[in-house]
Amino acid sequence: MRVRLKDYKVQFFRYPCRRLLIVLNFDEVFYIIAMKYYKKYYMLFVIMIIFSAVNCTEEFEPKTEIFESLLVIEGNITDELKRHEILLSKTFRFEEENSSLGESNAEVMVVDNKGNEFIFEETTPGVYRSISPFQAVSGREYTLSIRTNDEKSYISSPMILPVKNEIDNLYVERMTNDEGLEGVGIFVDNFDPSGNASFYRYEFEETYRFNAPSFNDEDIVLDSEDPFVIDFVPRPQNKRTCYKTDVSQGIIITKTEDFDENRVSKFLVRFIGVDDYRNSDRYSILVHQFVQSREAHSFYENVKSFSSSVTLFSQTQPGFIEGNINSVDNSDENVLGFFQVTSTTTKRIFFNYRDFFPTEPIPPFFVGCESFAPIIVPIPVALINELNADRYLFDGETGVNNIFEGPYLLVPKICGDCTVLGTNKRPDFWED
Repeated sequence: MRVRLKDYKVQFFRYPCRRLLIVLNFDEVFYIIAMKYYKKYYMLFVIMIIFSAVNCTEEFEPKTEIFESLLVIEGNITDELKRHEILLSKTFRFEEENSSLGESNAEVMVVDNKGNEFIFEETTPGVYRSISPFQAVSGREYTLSIRTNDEKSYISSPMILPVKNEIDNLYVERMTNDEGLEGVGIFVDNFDPSGNASFYRYEFEETYRFNAPSFNDEDIVLDSEDPFVIDFVPRPQNKRTCYKTDVSQGIIITKTEDFDENRVSKFLVRFIGVDDYRNSDRYSILVHQFVQSREAHSFYENVKSFSSSVTLFSQTQPGFIEGNINSVDNSDENVLGFFQVTSTTTKRIFFNYRDFFPTEPIPPFFVGCESFAPIIVPIPVALINELNADRYLFDGETGVNNIFEGPYLLVPKICGDCTVLGTNKRPDFWED
């Protein structure tokens, strides 16, 4: 099909409260005229635009009235031999939530009561990693020392390594949660016969295998715009199945202090709903169990009850929560955060969706994957624009070609190429 595309003509329309940019060209005008007469819902759409322009109201932008800039410290060293991390940042105003406020160019060091010094270096803004691997040792006290770029010094209370306690059992059961949603629960059991491990915190890394729901064996490519020429090429098969890893974001804690024995029994670490696509094929979870001090447990408990945010230290705090880190220079200065030393153990399990839902339909994909067919008559500008933007992939043919519907179905790229969301490299730990 040989078609000469018309030059673009651009018009701007500005409304009092919002700005609407409409880009029109000859082909799009033709399409609009056609739709006016043949698609009754198009006029309704135009009316809605006009109504919103005439009746729009000023958007409300909340602002923080009272704000105190605080240093935020998240530090945890364990009995694992590795390069440990200390995170430094600053609190932010509500309206600055997307700001990057990592505290850079600080001097960070951990010292034990035997005189050993472990120096940390900044790897990315606000993230400090120990230069050499080390591990916390039982019976020693560890203290965090920080000097910021503006010459302010901070120091933590001395912390000792709690006793180690293994995860006895990590398992999955089909369940209904408190909100009435069907799914699977991932539970932990453990027991400390010594009676010295009473406070626990959990983190997890979940890795799931998933398939692109609209994968097609072919891709459509634009060979030429004028004349309009397309071609079909094979889509790589390794874009059908991928893996993705997410880490826990909330605060997961429990304690056995008030129990008759130090036993954690059927503690829910993770719930996955039956409609969650992460559980659509094969799923694995690595659970980290930290035995922590009473002081650390109280701090995390306060943070959890104080804020509904899903992250630990990035939320705007409605008040001050005292940790174990203080300013050396100014006793009245508030510092948000906690430095802790924990013993840790991990356990991993795998399971399939069909292990627990043998007859239920596969959960819906993360986003909607509705396909559409851009018109190519009288001029294929809509299809050309979408192919050049690389936002959609080929999803099949319609068998028709008119002013209402084109012959080629397109689907959002995320639905036909799994590498948009994950990686097609199989993790080393993965078991089929």
